Amino acid sequence: MTTRHAVYASAGLGVHDRRWIAALEGCGFEVELRTDGAALAEAVDAASPADAPVLAGPLDTVARRLVGLSRPVIGLSWGYDLQQGHSRAVSLDGLGWIRELDGLVVDSPVTRDLAVLLGLPGERIALIPWGVDLGVFTPDGPRATASDHGFDPGSRVVLSLRTHDDLYRTRDVIEAFARAAAQDSELVLVMGGDGPLSAEHRSRVAHLGLADRVRFIGRVDERELPALLRGADLYVTASETDGSSVTLMQAMACGTPVAASANAGNEWWITEGETGREFAVGDIPALATLMTDPRKTTALATAALDRVRHRGDWARNHRELLEVMTSFRRPLLPPRRP
Repeated sequence: MTTRHAVYASAGLGVHDRRWIAALEGCGFEVELRTDGAALAEAVDAASPADAPVLAGPLDTVARRLVGLSRPVIGLSWGYDLQQGHSRAVSLDGLGWIRELDGLVVDSPVTRDLAVLLGLPGERIALIPWGVDLGVFTPDGPRATASDHGFDPGSRVVLSLRTHDDLYRTRDVIEAFARAAAQDSELVLVMGGDGPLSAEHRSRVAHLGLADRVRFIGRVDERELPALLRGADLYVTASETDGSSVTLMQAMACGTPVAASANAGNEWWITEGETGREFAVGDIPALATLMTDPRKTTALATAALDRVRHRGDWARNHRELLEVMTSFRRPLLPPRRP
């Protein structure tokens, strides 16, 4: 049997990169990793064999530098790499280079539609939600209680796990919590993740006099996430833009009520009052209201889990990579000249 080869090119080697590398390996590929650097294109072009396709993302920082290589280049959208430019009114003309990709993997319909708008034929686009491991993220199992975070046993936990930066609007989570906490003395906030705003967040919490009601727990090991999510009374994400947010899907799969900003990516997963709660991007008062009234119901949790099972089963979704990575057959171009 002939061995399949592929190149994976990315800005680094984070948890999501490992997920995609494992998916390629699960489809039978031997994978060569290339990470961002001054000579990224040359390093990818030099990978062996010469016709091995490359899966490359994010689009704006990695894939765009590989267009025109002598091997097939399949872009891997991280959601924000197309949507952020669109939502912040960056000219779409500046993203027109994606029409030269041999293929594109997107994780939400809104990202697919933007790519088509930019001129990439729909038949070259594969919609593969990043998905979750439904054997791990389930409603049943250990729970991290309020007491585990050092709070009183009767406390109700609001959980945030997004990177601390402007794109994910984690400031909004803190400001909304401050309003909600003034109305509900049992409400506490657990903030996972880190980022460029972490120091500012800690300072703001202290200034608000909420240090005893907020815990910053840093980046959370993937193995600890199911118990953390199950133990939360509400998972919140206030991001400006998303494709298919993995942590949102993980929370839904664990039966945790979710409150999500109504960006185009989240709206594919959250139907207001059916699979979760929504609020307008930047609407801090609305998010504060949802923190005090998460409406945790069996029907909502069941519908959320059903949606993830239908759309976000990673064990099923990742197998579509095999067709994506083997669909491109074109004559080899001459290697790129230095």
